[in-house]
Amino acid sequence: MPLALGAVSAVSYSWFVFGDSGDNVFCGDQLASGYPACVDQMALFAIASLIPAMLAFILMVAAFVTPGLRERPTLRAQTLGYSLAAWAIAGFTFVLGGLPSV
Repeated sequence: MPLALGAVSAVSYSWFVFGDSGDNVFCGDQLASGYPACVDQMALFAIASLIPAMLAFILMVAAFVTPGLRERPTLRAQTLGYSLAAWAIAGFTFVLGGLPSV
């Protein structure tokens, strides 16, 4: 189950960060006055969210590649749980960039 949730998180994160949908969802109309500043802020937070996303991806791959983790299902499930938590942090960081600046 953690693998399926991690895979769905990875796909949705990639779709929002690397697709065009993030700008359209959070920044609104391209002709609005604050659109360029919003896009710049979104790009900054997208870059910042790559750190937990890379950690999550590494943990997800390590859960299946590392022989020590393959032999112990409990430890593998725990590693996948940490990967899922890192995906959540990456997604939260990205969404935080879409909020209006203070």
